[in-house]
Amino acid sequence: MTASSGLKAELDAIRAELSLLRQQAGPAEGEAGSAGAGPWSTQLAELNRLVQDMLADAEETVAEHPVATIAGALALGILIGRLTAR
Repeated sequence: MTASSGLKAELDAIRAELSLLRQQAGPAEGEAGSAGAGPWSTQLAELNRLVQDMLADAEETVAEHPVATIAGALALGILIGRLTAR
């Protein structure tokens, strides 16, 4: 349960940071004009949606398979450790 609460805390922190960045970018987009902001805001919205979907999928997978997640993280850590030791 600690890993799940840690993941939720990280997700909340990312959401808060994203909200802050949106607030900071809001006036700058309006000053630049709507012609230049259209493609960027569309791409940012799509990227935001994709990241949110990916994070939700990851959270769901970790919740459904906690032992496999920990085993995978352990295997990845061992692999990285062996690769960097050479």
